[in-house]
Amino acid sequence: MTVHIDTPLCKGCALCARYCPRDVLVMTEVTNRKGFNVVGVINPENCINCRLCEMYCPDLAIAIEVPAKK
Repeated sequence: MTVHIDTPLCKGCALCARYCPRDVLVMTEVTNRKGFNVVGVINPENCINCRLCEMYCPDLAIAIEVPAKK
């Protein structure tokens, strides 16, 4: 699976990083065009597809992509 961050939408609230049970997300020093520090993906292989990050993101800036089964 892939964790996508829509950085222009991210306001740096860190709710996603706070609620991720596997520490897949972390706040970075990178800023978007609005001047907000954005979240980054580290250790994507640790993602368990719980989708808590998607649920807690108030700006809908996170999407989890799960590959289709063949």
